[in-house]
Amino acid sequence: MLEEDKISSSIWEKCPQIRNYGSINFLGLLTFYMREVRRGFKIWGITLVAPAIRAILFVTVFSLIIDNPVKIVLGLPFLNFLIPGLIAVAVLERAFESSAFSMVYDKSEGIFDDLAIVPLSPFELVVAYASASVTAGITVGCVVWLALIPFGGQLPALPLTLAYFVISGSLILGLFSQIVGLFARKWDYLISIQVFIFLPFIFCSGVFFTIDQLPQIIQYFTWANPIFYIVDGIRYGITGFSDGEPLIGVIVTLICIFGLLAICYRLFRIGYRYRF
Repeated sequence: MLEEDKISSSIWEKCPQIRNYGSINFLGLLTFYMREVRRGFKIWGITLVAPAIRAILFVTVFSLIIDNPVKIVLGLPFLNFLIPGLIAVAVLERAFESSAFSMVYDKSEGIFDDLAIVPLSPFELVVAYASASVTAGITVGCVVWLALIPFGGQLPALPLTLAYFVISGSLILGLFSQIVGLFARKWDYLISIQVFIFLPFIFCSGVFFTIDQLPQIIQYFTWANPIFYIVDGIRYGITGFSDGEPLIGVIVTLICIFGLLAICYRLFRIGYRYRF
């Protein structure tokens, strides 16, 4: 009997054991986060180089078509006004693409339902996706900033303010992209949302102009556009000049973060369009 117990004990030790996690599965969360980050870096030509080239083309074209490249806008030469906006656009677009494109790709490959069996809670999944979006946004923002230095880019006037709005902006778009990724069944759903909802909000956020240049009715839309406060906050962090009130931008971004976080958690919790 003693020999049988030893054999049973030996077999049990060789078998995979059930792992007990604490309140947060840090290892699983980190692993999932790194998976998402590596996905973006595998196609670095598209995710990093392409936004930098596009920003350079924007600066070049605007330098050629405007009559006076040193025209003062918001107390700044026009190109110094434009460059922070282009950096903000690159940050927000990449943060949006990170989670949404990853989720829709997994759906197209038939592996998205595997989230139902991974040892991660709904909150941990939301955090992992959002953290990857923030990393993607910060990385592409740095690359675009370096690419635009020869064209008038500058060191941040308010580094902590810049860091807050880049991180909060990336987080907001990362959370929003999770909602879109859960909603979109196919690529055409995702592209439609990106073209007809996301891009209009981006281009009506004061990237290329100040608010007072717009018709009154569009000004109301812009003031209600959360992306405006992110773009304006990033411009304020880089140049020290803003079109709006930075404190209001902080309040708006915090409201958006907590609101979107609650929505994302709820959707993952109920297994929206996948079995959890």
